[in-house]
Amino acid sequence: MNNVNPACRVVRMLTVVVLLGFGRLSAAEPLPDGRQLARSIRELLPEKSVETPATMEVINRERKRNKTPVVIRIDKTDKAQWSLTCLAKREGAVDDQWRVHYALGQANRYEHNGRPAEGAKIYSGLADSSFTIADLGMDFLHWPSQSVLKTQRRKSRLCHVLESRNPNPAKGGYHRVVSWVDQKTGGILLADIYTDEAKPVKRFSVKGLTKKNGRWQVDEMEMRDTATRVRSRLHFHLK
Repeated sequence: MNNVNPACRVVRMLTVVVLLGFGRLSAAEPLPDGRQLARSIRELLPEKSVETPATMEVINRERKRNKTPVVIRIDKTDKAQWSLTCLAKREGAVDDQWRVHYALGQANRYEHNGRPAEGAKIYSGLADSSFTIADLGMDFLHWPSQSVLKTQRRKSRLCHVLESRNPNPAKGGYHRVVSWVDQKTGGILLADIYTDEAKPVKRFSVKGLTKKNGRWQVDEMEMRDTATRVRSRLHFHLK
């Protein structure tokens, strides 16, 4: 199983800097199996436990900005289990904590302030943003329907276009997610999120990349709500 830089683990939905074995394709080569590609992304292991400070910036349609300090922590339990914790530091209020528990071959388990969270709860906004813990946990990669539709160049990178479909969407929940997966790194550079509407309700994109010690790391990612036009940006303060 491939290991991934722990500072990049939180941005697996964004960009995981690790080779997945899917090289550049020519027009004659077949597309990879969608379920295999989804599994390769979701089962990338962190190398070790690590904590990264970050800032969640929410920009409304009037361009008013609200910033919340966030701490992202990776805890590696063993070779097959780890967790991701997102702690939002609220001024004058109780801190808000979300946690995702990962285990190879199993569905994600979620917690909110120490209590189990499931169903619609995991789609609540993190730090009043358009990001949810289900987004950061990439819950859509566990759906049974995973198909690679085509290859397409985005952000000057050749990508596999992966469509994930939810067989039992909750009311107002995600029905499908279309992701652009970088062929070289295996990272998700862009994603369109749909409910039962024809147009995406949210759009995710990687906004900032920094190369350190020969490895690309994400330092900023954005989630845009297409209805409210609110933009949420998660800035990572990498050392």
